[in-house]
Amino acid sequence: MRAKKLRKEILRKLFHLYQLPMIVGYIVLRYYLSERIAVFAIVVVLVIVLEYEFLRLDLNVKVPDPFGIMRKHEKKNVSGMLFMVLATIVVFTVFDFRIAVTALLITVFGDLASALIGIKYGKHKIKTGKTWEGFAAGLVTNLMIAAVFLWEYPLILFSMAIVASIVEFLTYKLDDNLTVPISSAFAGHTVAFLLGVSLVQLTNPITDLYQFLTSFF
Repeated sequence: MRAKKLRKEILRKLFHLYQLPMIVGYIVLRYYLSERIAVFAIVVVLVIVLEYEFLRLDLNVKVPDPFGIMRKHEKKNVSGMLFMVLATIVVFTVFDFRIAVTALLITVFGDLASALIGIKYGKHKIKTGKTWEGFAAGLVTNLMIAAVFLWEYPLILFSMAIVASIVEFLTYKLDDNLTVPISSAFAGHTVAFLLGVSLVQLTNPITDLYQFLTSFF
C-alpha cells in the first residue's frame, strides 16, 4: 500500500514541475520584453486553467487522469494547479524578483522532498497526516534552494525556508500551493525590508544559466 502511494505521489510531484517552464518563461519574457508582458503570459496560463476547471466542474466534462495523480477531494473541487498559478502571479507582481523565484522553487522542491520522504520513511505523524520526517526533509531542501539564490543574505534565506516548511507542515484545509509561496515570499520580503535590502534586479537569464551550470565543472 505504501509503495503504491509513493508511486502515485512521485507522479503527482513530477507533474508539478510544470511550474519550472512557467518560471523560466517569465524570466526570459521579463528580461527581453517587459514585466507587463511576462505577467500577462502567466495570466494566459491562468485563463487556460480556469477554462479547464470550468469544463471539469461546472459542465461535468470527463477529463482523463491517465496517471491517477488527482487526489480524491480534487475530483469535485478546484485542483492545486489553479492555486499554484495564482500564487505565481501574486509573488512575481508583489515581491522582489529574487525572493519571488526562491519562494516558487522552494514550493516545488521542498514539497516534493517532504512528501516523498514522509511517505517512504515517515513514522511520526501529526493530526494532518504529515510526518516529522517529511518536515525535516522539506526544511533541508528549502534551505538548500534558498541558499543557491540568497546565499549573501542568511537572515532572508533562513526566514523563507523556515516559514515555508512550517506553513507546508501545518496547512491542512487550505491549499499549500497557495499558502507556501506567498507566506515564504512575504517573510523574505519583510526581512529584506527591515535590512534595507533590495532584490529586484534582473540580469541576463542566459548568462546566469551558463554561469550556474559551469560552476559545477
